[in-house]
Amino acid sequence: MGRSALISPLRYVVIGVAAILLAVYAIFIRQYDYITSDQAAYVALIVMLGLLPAIFVLLDKREAALIPLMPLHGVFYAFTFGLPAFSKNTDWLAGSEDDITDALVLTILGLFCLYLGYYTFRRFFGGLKPIRSRNVPLQQQIRVAWILFGMYLAFQFFPVLRTLPSVDQLSAPLGYLSLGILALLAFGDQLPRRHLVLFKVSVVFTLLVTTLSGSLAPTVLFLTFFGILYWNKKRCIPWHFIFISALVAILLNPVKQNYRDVAWYSEQSSLSYYDKAIVLGSVVQEYYSGASVFATISEDTSTVNRLAHIATLGYVVKMTPASVPYWSGDSYRTLGTSFIPRALWPNKPQATIGQDFGHRYALIGPNDEWTSINLPWLVEFYANFGALGVLVGMFFVGVFFRFLVQKLRVPASAPMEHVLAVTVMFGLFYAESNFALMVGGILSTFIAFIVLLRLLTRGRAVASSTHVRRIP
Repeated sequence: MGRSALISPLRYVVIGVAAILLAVYAIFIRQYDYITSDQAAYVALIVMLGLLPAIFVLLDKREAALIPLMPLHGVFYAFTFGLPAFSKNTDWLAGSEDDITDALVLTILGLFCLYLGYYTFRRFFGGLKPIRSRNVPLQQQIRVAWILFGMYLAFQFFPVLRTLPSVDQLSAPLGYLSLGILALLAFGDQLPRRHLVLFKVSVVFTLLVTTLSGSLAPTVLFLTFFGILYWNKKRCIPWHFIFISALVAILLNPVKQNYRDVAWYSEQSSLSYYDKAIVLGSVVQEYYSGASVFATISEDTSTVNRLAHIATLGYVVKMTPASVPYWSGDSYRTLGTSFIPRALWPNKPQATIGQDFGHRYALIGPNDEWTSINLPWLVEFYANFGALGVLVGMFFVGVFFRFLVQKLRVPASAPMEHVLAVTVMFGLFYAESNFALMVGGILSTFIAFIVLLRLLTRGRAVASSTHVRRIP
């Protein structure tokens, strides 16, 4: 298992005391003009509940052996439904103090139900047979990884490929899977030097491509993906990946829209990667050329409001059902058909839930046909079925997550299957988009890549497939 994943009891006590002191400070010492002391107590509880699965992973070997989907999911709620409430820059769309309180209480109850489903079903799913891992020679693993990365590059340099039905959704997973296999080998000092150099260049290129897309989420998710692999292989908290992710989000989010105005919407929208990099550099320099960087960041309101899903929940609680009727499950209408490839069903309905949600709650103008508003899962549960929807929905998300991590548990010593498992499920932790959109493509993506890996590892891999290892 490498370095121990567990922390000593003394460190656990230190973490517990620090959490209590932080909660006492947040609730009783710090004075807020924008939330009450009771609401501050609820927020502190949300943050501590959000961090709870990560503590369990540090203390429980069985949890530490699994892909950290739930710990990351808990952190997501701490940073999007908890911490933003402490900021004076948060734009509370709900004008009523009661609506804000209701949103905070709903989040707390939702987290309890989430963990109830996840941890109580550990026993039920503990006997699941995981996916098989095969003995693939090292050189063949490296060869397969570079073939997959070549396919990823084809999507970047030949955008017409993204217009092919059912093929476009493989672009990002190809990047994850290819570089992920190489990363695991590099973390284990198994990657030859010449491949290691090329791997580092490929990582820098991919980070540049994702950042120049104009959306920061792909870059942060890419870094999170590598952080998960680092943890799974080294059993060390990937502080460097966490730091870089935070730096990217904090520094680039305020200038994101200025960059998009040139890279997306202007007459120069067909820029090369080099030209896009020049544009990004110029808008960053212009934005931070005045006051100090720290002063500029402290005055920025866009980043905290980009994360403040608790404000969205408060607004939906205010509007539903008083002004907007319950959705009654309509936002999940594409879930049952999402696994069907568009190549087999060319006229399959398009998922436009970001637009539908924005118009339904008057968050965008009636004639706005391009802006998409994120619909986090917890908010979606309430918009469809009210408080009961939050409780039941979060419980079944916990059960679903437990099934995934138990079924897709493969050791990092089997790089291809392990990276495939992480690729398929890790993005679910950041549950800020429509549930059907995020979950619907998991099965088809998994099957597509299983078939692709089997085709690429025929020959010697087939000969070694009799030595199938199963994870107990």
